[in-house]
Amino acid sequence: MKKTRFFYEINYFLIVLLGWLLLFHKAAEVNRAREKEGWKTWTGCVLGIAGAGGIESGMTVGVQNTGSAEATENDDLPEIAESGDERLSTLSGKIRVLLMDSGYQSYYHSSVTLNLNGADYEYTPDSPELSQGEFVLGGGEAGITITSIERQESPPVYYGTLEIQNTPQGLLLINELPLETYLEGVVPSEMPASYESQALMAQAVCARTYAVCQMEEGSLQEEYGADVDDSVNFQVYGNIAPTDKTSQAVRETSGQIMCQDGKPVTAYYFSTSSGRTSTDEIWGGTSSSYLKSVECEFDQNAPWSSWKVTIPWTVLEERTRNLTGSESLESIQVVKKSESGAVTGLQITTEKEAVQLEGEYEIREFLSPQGQTITEKDGSTVTGGSLLPSSYFQLKANKGGCVEITGGGFGHGVGMSQTQPMRWQKKVTAGRKS
Repeated sequence: MKKTRFFYEINYFLIVLLGWLLLFHKAAEVNRAREKEGWKTWTGCVLGIAGAGGIESGMTVGVQNTGSAEATENDDLPEIAESGDERLSTLSGKIRVLLMDSGYQSYYHSSVTLNLNGADYEYTPDSPELSQGEFVLGGGEAGITITSIERQESPPVYYGTLEIQNTPQGLLLINELPLETYLEGVVPSEMPASYESQALMAQAVCARTYAVCQMEEGSLQEEYGADVDDSVNFQVYGNIAPTDKTSQAVRETSGQIMCQDGKPVTAYYFSTSSGRTSTDEIWGGTSSSYLKSVECEFDQNAPWSSWKVTIPWTVLEERTRNLTGSESLESIQVVKKSESGAVTGLQITTEKEAVQLEGEYEIREFLSPQGQTITEKDGSTVTGGSLLPSSYFQLKANKGGCVEITGGGFGHGVGMSQTQPMRWQKKVTAGRKS
């Protein structure tokens, strides 16, 4: 058959089209690889597990997928393990969460009111259902709404089962549910849903890793038969309802935790750094090898990156009296700081003795700005709570007057700054658009 000009033009067009399709396919592969590498890179930075010189200088990769041929630059850094790994059977199990009362003041409830399948119920220690000591309710797909517990978004809904135990001190409420479902209630309670998706994914991995550690340690098992509670004692659960975005972050990282030598690391996280993370040395003892003190340049413009507050001398004198029994407070001074700059030694001098507080929590509790006005970097003000915002601070003591404290960061400062991945991802996104 004679080949016409039309025949050659069609073939030429098909060849060019095939070439473009191949190029687009290759570009898509490269883009996916870059996005994956970007995930690994910033995770290594924000978790406080690798030295970081910033994006442009190239940060050390701090995590990797189990079984990958790619090696980390530091054997002390954790790896990402997934639920298919035979070492991690905990990931396929259920977690038992002890629900605290309104205000997170106690584990014990005088009574509980709830809604199940559209019907309202109330239980007290005298309820016949509790005559045998405990009973269990199944939540089904709609969950169990507990109306007697107040949370930021009330009333909270719990999925899985609700176990009610009758004890001499009151009722204990334990919510048992799959780990991944639990995480859907943790991520929005620990990080704003408005944060970038990659930040929420990092939060999901940290929260999952932390939960697995607690399930294996079982610190609440002997006394309460639970793995964790739903407060900041462990990680906040059920305070804010899940959104599609936060649940998606949990699903996209499903089964992934950080490990070192096949064991889950303790994946600490906190709100905002003062410019550098701490290690767990601030709580005494030897620092874990996978925790590194690293710079957090992306926190520098956050409202909590710096703050100031004034505490009346009489308030601290009263706390000193409760602590030592002494009537007079003579001086307060910082006597020790960690490598990262966190205060780990505060000396309180009375007319009789000098007492040194050690450990960031004890120090932040003594210097609590409860009821005082804290001014943040952007000029906004908030009322102080039971802990000083962080242990990164300097103080100026005016005996008989007040103690002026200037500091930076919010939280203990160990592990991942929750502000860091959000601001990092915004910068990356802006760079790609430009």
